Amino acid sequence: MSTNDNDKQCAAMFSSFRAILREYNAFLTNAMSDYKLSPNEIVVLSSLQNVSAAGQIAKESDVSKALVSRSVKLLKGKKLIEVTISAVDKREQDLRLTEEGARVAERIAAANRAFCEEALHNVDFEAVEMMKLLLRLVLRNLGVEDLKNIDDDGR
Repeated sequence: MSTNDNDKQCAAMFSSFRAILREYNAFLTNAMSDYKLSPNEIVVLSSLQNVSAAGQIAKESDVSKALVSRSVKLLKGKKLIEVTISAVDKREQDLRLTEEGARVAERIAAANRAFCEEALHNVDFEAVEMMKLLLRLVLRNLGVEDLKNIDDDGR
């Protein structure tokens, strides 16, 4: 493959990634519009179903600690999360969804499922499996070790 062809493939791949992310953010923001949540607040709420520390959320979602901290403050003010100081590390905050926060997080999860259903409509199972394999290979090439978000079974 020529350098020019390779450059075109890379440009198409990056453009596609950006377009998918832009559509996902718009879909999710629209689905949650009645809660007036920022994209970062949505990330924090959806992350709290799997982790409870602000530092973990920042690391796993690739959002800065400052943005997570700001979102935590806003979500606490909206009474969607509760914050306590970690017993293990006093510098870390333990976060927990309130009852209302759990309802909002489930609505985010439902919106994620709806987006996937829309995005993968008429895409057969084998094509999705090939896409997941390709993404795993790309991430490995980039040195990304934690691939659990791509695997269904957490491997």
